[in-house]
Amino acid sequence: MALTIPVAHDFICPWCWVGLFQAKRLQQEFGARIDWRGYELYPADLYWPDYPTPAPQPANKPATPSRLDFLLAAEAISLPPVERPKKMRTYNAHQAVEYAKTEGVEEELIERLYRAFWEEGRVINDLQVIKDLAGGLVKDLAALEAAVVQKKFKKNIVEFDDEAYSKGVYNVPTFFIGGQRLAEQPYTVLREAVKKAQEEHGGIDAYSNLEFPTAPKDRPYVFVNMVTTIDGKILSGGRNENVSDLGSKVDHRLMKRIEAAADAVLVGAETLRATSRKWNPQAPKRIVVTRSGHVPFESAFLSEGEAYIATTGSANVAAHGKRLIRAGGQHLDFGILLNRLRSMGVQKLLVMGGSELNAQLLRADLVDELFITIAPKVKLGRDVPTYADGEALPRQCIQQYSVVEQHLIGNEIFVRYRREEND
Repeated sequence: MALTIPVAHDFICPWCWVGLFQAKRLQQEFGARIDWRGYELYPADLYWPDYPTPAPQPANKPATPSRLDFLLAAEAISLPPVERPKKMRTYNAHQAVEYAKTEGVEEELIERLYRAFWEEGRVINDLQVIKDLAGGLVKDLAALEAAVVQKKFKKNIVEFDDEAYSKGVYNVPTFFIGGQRLAEQPYTVLREAVKKAQEEHGGIDAYSNLEFPTAPKDRPYVFVNMVTTIDGKILSGGRNENVSDLGSKVDHRLMKRIEAAADAVLVGAETLRATSRKWNPQAPKRIVVTRSGHVPFESAFLSEGEAYIATTGSANVAAHGKRLIRAGGQHLDFGILLNRLRSMGVQKLLVMGGSELNAQLLRADLVDELFITIAPKVKLGRDVPTYADGEALPRQCIQQYSVVEQHLIGNEIFVRYRREEND
């Protein structure tokens, strides 16, 4: 299976003009999928300096190439001799690309935007120019215009400097390949990184470059991961039986990748009781939610790493040497719990069920992303738990999510969704 390669880029960067052609070569040679991510070099709040005119050089001093000149020569690419707009921001162009992703035409629009700027000198941040370039490509131009005007995808655009730096991006383009961040590199370096990543991941690239938006100040960034049958059930046997046979070895491997991307794992006591006692998550912190205190303290989940017991303020729960986190009175207050975890340094929190725990967090609108593995099985059962149960949401409160990643591996489908903003 081909690798998915996230690329942090901005249209006005000359290095990214080179990166466009490098990405196309990776697609052609390896069948790679490029996940273009908008990083705005000069957002509205960042000062755009007037760069001084280079000092004159002695007449007898030979010219020396810059790093960019070396890269252009190495890639056999030139900068078109076109007068281009000065101090042009790119926020609208990035918003348009995010909309194009919903129609599956982002690759074509990105190339049109790059060529319009570098080869024609057009103001690609102008809405009318964007619509002209999207014509015949994007089906719903009115929806694209509304998305740009309303800044519908503002969470997907990363701004320089601080926000970009927090994600490890200091230069564009930055290619994320197999756990490496490769910025402003020649194609030979990118090519070797792809070959190495393919060998290390065994051809399985799903979730190999997990990135998440910055956590809110009052709680962690929360994502849920579950495996279900085709009919949405999360059990293969009874409620208290191990479910490790529901997903394949690939699912187990990808579960570990998601765990490794988290600072902490949160799980319900019933789910932990039905899980192998050997389960030791990749995340350093782990928290089990309980009201009864009936938890398997001998499990690796609690005996390894930094473990916590989360419960209500009124519950009579023995800690058995573990740290207690009390939140709420008669009922667990997840807002308070997540706030406590954030104060403990947890920025990325993985939730792994069960269905009632998932439902409570979803109902409180405290979930940012959902990971789901659809196993090629059917369970049936009126009372068998699903991805999330609990009380139904009213029609007007139904939550909307957008696809971030999707992979078909064997007969399993792996999908990653991100919560859409409320209108």
